[in-house]
Amino acid sequence: MWKKLGLVFCPEGTSEWMSSHATVPTPYHLHGDLWRIYFSTRDSSQRNQVGYVEVEIAETVKVCSVSQQPVIPFGKLGYFDCDGVYATSLVKHRGLLYFYYAGWNAGRDGIFYSAIGLAISEDNGLSFRKYTNAPVLGRDRVDKWAVMAPFVQKLAEDNWLMLYTSGIELYHDKDGQLKSLYDVKSAYSQDGLEWFKTGETAIGLEEKDTNIARACFGVEDGKFKAFYPYVSKALGNYRIGYAESADGLHYTRKDEHNLASSLCVGPTLSWDSDAVTYPHVFEHKGKFFMLYNGNGFGKTGFGMAVWQE
Repeated sequence: MWKKLGLVFCPEGTSEWMSSHATVPTPYHLHGDLWRIYFSTRDSSQRNQVGYVEVEIAETVKVCSVSQQPVIPFGKLGYFDCDGVYATSLVKHRGLLYFYYAGWNAGRDGIFYSAIGLAISEDNGLSFRKYTNAPVLGRDRVDKWAVMAPFVQKLAEDNWLMLYTSGIELYHDKDGQLKSLYDVKSAYSQDGLEWFKTGETAIGLEEKDTNIARACFGVEDGKFKAFYPYVSKALGNYRIGYAESADGLHYTRKDEHNLASSLCVGPTLSWDSDAVTYPHVFEHKGKFFMLYNGNGFGKTGFGMAVWQE
């Protein structure tokens, strides 16, 4: 089961660009016990940029340093990422770091539009340059509203797989509240730069939920295993799900599996009392750890848990 290690980091509003939120934590191993955890933060105007903290994972989890400026800035006015950047997947390739992100534009009445971009680092992740000012994966006949929350694995030098969140529908409920539906679809590439959509759903919605966000997946013993957040209709908030696949393209959901269900919300008034969401599972010194957000889509920061048999 998952044993919680507590809240790791939450912005304290000491800088304008990192005013609140540490959403979708994404790990990168530096050396020894030192890891850099990237996240999407918000400025005072609720626009997103990417920052990081460096942490030591040993007997305890200790924050060692915090970035002083964003590593991926906004796009130019009118570009697909001019209102915010959510970086959600990091891949090491030929001495470079590829950071896949969702850029978004604000629309009217709470609507937003998003597409997937790529930023590349040549200095081990201290800074990133955008591969192109255009999306590497955008809206089209497959994804008509939104393309976001990419997670990428390089399965072989010429075989890259992406799972991404696909916006299915926007609608107003009976009370006039804006609601959304989205699931997870797949794309493939030979070089990590040019991407092609399969057009098929990888992880689909069920009767119990309305949304599935960033799916973090890996391969173990020839089986693809994915962790993801889903919005429960009954609870109206995020919980963590788990699915398995033989080919990486079509997953069977097993949300009641202990790998997901054992990470429960915290006690009343705690930082994760309402939601557990945006999981990222990684291995460190033979143990599996999970980074995750709690309440308010990362407003209360991110925490960590360790898997114990």
